Amino acid sequence: MTRWIRLMALAAMLAAGTTFLSGSNRSGAEEPAHPIPVLPTASPTEAPPVADEPRKLNPDSANPTGRLIEVSIKKQRLTAWRDGKIVYRFVISTGREGYETPPGHYKILEKDENRWSRTWSVWMPYAMRFFEGYFLHQLPHKDGSSYNIGATKLGTPDSHGCVRVDVGDAEQLFKWAKVGTPVWIH
Repeated sequence: MTRWIRLMALAAMLAAGTTFLSGSNRSGAEEPAHPIPVLPTASPTEAPPVADEPRKLNPDSANPTGRLIEVSIKKQRLTAWRDGKIVYRFVISTGREGYETPPGHYKILEKDENRWSRTWSVWMPYAMRFFEGYFLHQLPHKDGSSYNIGATKLGTPDSHGCVRVDVGDAEQLFKWAKVGTPVWIH
């Protein structure tokens, strides 16, 4: 019975165009062919269609793919997105009353590892300008001081319009973002 099943399987494979390999033993003598099927391969033009995966999109319809820095004034949170996936999420401080951070769509215009603000006489490490005199930057500090201004106020509006990011977080964001990265503030 087993032999009959093997013969039927062999006949089916031959009818389908399957070929068989035969090899040689160590002495070089030819061994009998064993039914090792070699299935025909599809040519590159006959590859089976691959189902499209649903593409994840950023939450900003103006910048649905690629890198995006989202700033939520209401939540006092910054989220860095890349193709619909969160890369970073940080607690921040935006502008206090009278110095509101301007909502809108922007792009990183320039980056500076340590920017001096003549207006406020403070250093702004990891500064990224997105509009006129507005920056995303690490908590500022006075010249010659290591005290980070506004550290206890993160999560509440406290800046003069810039987006303040905590120590360490600002450096990560600075290294990740590129000039031209979209910034969406709402």
